[in-house]
Amino acid sequence: MTAVFCHNASDRSAETWQQQLVRFEYLDFAISDAAKGIESAVAQINRHRREHDPTAPRLVHGLDLFHTTQEAQRVLSQKWRRAELLWEGAEDCDVGVKRAKAQGIDARGPACTARTAWSKATEAFEEVDRLQAGWRRCRGAFELFRPDGRLNDRDWAESEIQAGLSELTSPEWRKVRNFLTDSRSLAFLDRLHERLEMAEPRAEWREVLAWRWWRLRNPCSSPATSPLAAMAYAVAAHRPLNGIEQAAYNRIGAILNDTVRASSAVECMNSVLRMQQARHRRMTQPMLDLKRLYWNCHRFRSGPRKNQCPYQALGVELPTYDFWQLLQRNPDELTQELSTSRIAA
Repeated sequence: MTAVFCHNASDRSAETWQQQLVRFEYLDFAISDAAKGIESAVAQINRHRREHDPTAPRLVHGLDLFHTTQEAQRVLSQKWRRAELLWEGAEDCDVGVKRAKAQGIDARGPACTARTAWSKATEAFEEVDRLQAGWRRCRGAFELFRPDGRLNDRDWAESEIQAGLSELTSPEWRKVRNFLTDSRSLAFLDRLHERLEMAEPRAEWREVLAWRWWRLRNPCSSPATSPLAAMAYAVAAHRPLNGIEQAAYNRIGAILNDTVRASSAVECMNSVLRMQQARHRRMTQPMLDLKRLYWNCHRFRSGPRKNQCPYQALGVELPTYDFWQLLQRNPDELTQELSTSRIAA
């Protein structure tokens, strides 16, 4: 993910966001947290596009899975800490019972206290296990594929979320429930199916080739429910593809690979900026630009973009991707060199 711009704004109002987003005329999908400012800005951008060009693409707004997951983990962590404290208290009560017996004291009182403590601890752990299962089901609704390997869609995802939310009913889950029931949370699925239909109009081919993509990445899973189905799926997963099939498979795989559910670039940049804020508490625009350049030139050490920096993944051609060497270059000369190379291309 490439950080295209970082603007040190005085506020996060809709007008401020609109000033930044209006420049991206062909942007068709944006992911953010549930802030009201950017939500209003996206609505204003869509109105502006309709007024000036009715054929312009609509800017779809999706909610960031990162923040939903972060809030759910916060609540679960609180529940786990409470359960662990109750468990430790029950163990201390057991020690008291053993001590009373060793001293020849009537242990019925400490034993009753221990039974009550263990009952509360067990109940707390069962509650956490139930809540975690409910959240796990909600979280599964954000996967690209169902457990059986079929493509996920909004209808199935919404049913899974409703089933999971039946366990997440206490007040501390209110924020998570609001995130999960917001229609924008599943906007990525709508966009996924639209892009897949454009890449491969035939529904049967889409289903089989998408399943093949999933199967090759999940070799231990099988959606087959009968020996005949298992044989058919095995053939679909492993037989060689001809040229037309391979081209369709490549198109579908490219879409599945770059389907975005979280604002990764923003959160990665935040991890870099917070170190600066922890030291100096102030972030100037030049410092933001410097941090952005550092992030875009930083080579990943692992993952699908290993040994590549964001600029390379985006296809930006520079004389060098070394952060320090770029800083030593004369800005005017670098601009001229890049302009000349584009003209030559």
